[in-house]
Amino acid sequence: MALDLVSIAQPHYIPGYTGHCPEYKYRIGDTYGSTTHKILLDPSVNHSERLVLSDRTADDFQIFRPPQQAIDVVNARFRNGDPVYKHPMIPGYEGFLPRLNAHFGQRYTVAATEALSEFQKAQLNQRAARNQLERVVDLQVGKGQPWNLVDRFSATAEFKLPLVVVRPECAGILRDLPMDEPKLSPASHSISPYFMEDADPQKYIKKGFAGHVPYGFQRFGDSSKKLTNSALCDFSSNYRRRQSTEWAPVNVVK
Repeated sequence: MALDLVSIAQPHYIPGYTGHCPEYKYRIGDTYGSTTHKILLDPSVNHSERLVLSDRTADDFQIFRPPQQAIDVVNARFRNGDPVYKHPMIPGYEGFLPRLNAHFGQRYTVAATEALSEFQKAQLNQRAARNQLERVVDLQVGKGQPWNLVDRFSATAEFKLPLVVVRPECAGILRDLPMDEPKLSPASHSISPYFMEDADPQKYIKKGFAGHVPYGFQRFGDSSKKLTNSALCDFSSNYRRRQSTEWAPVNVVK
């Protein structure tokens, strides 16, 4: 009886388990075993149907890749007019495959089929959403008849599609409209210390900078701020002098 009071009910994760436990970081105020026990039994938490250390000898634990559903999706895409992609994809194909970069750790044929299946499902979902949006617009303008309760609510919604501009004074915020904007000058803190004025108090390099400091190899015996300021001033003076003499454009007079 005393052992039942101190033991933790199953199922739970053993304290010290370092794997992932969904929503564990949002639960506080209880021991690790009690918290994981409540999480595993909470129907509102998305987790696997099986435990991590479940007995896999009692069920069919073989996994076939790619799954048959992915193969059917790719073959249906091929039958609907796509002459490029068809299961199985031949290894060595150098053309573009959508979402292939997001799949790794499998053979080329498996990764290609699963990537194509994922891409095709996303395309079908986007097409269904666009068709639903067009149907809502038709219902609200009276071009169709509602089929179910959702269509009835869409037809009588307060906000009609397509949405209209209710604040014309804010139309200039949209970036697809041409508008004159003042030219922004760079902030003072973004100017490189190499090209600051000699009288600028910020014309020096922070202590700890491990890069090259021009004209700094011949200076020593002073603080880092004074040393780098003097070196940068010499660099700026030499740069402006060469810019006006050696690098100046040559005018050819005939």
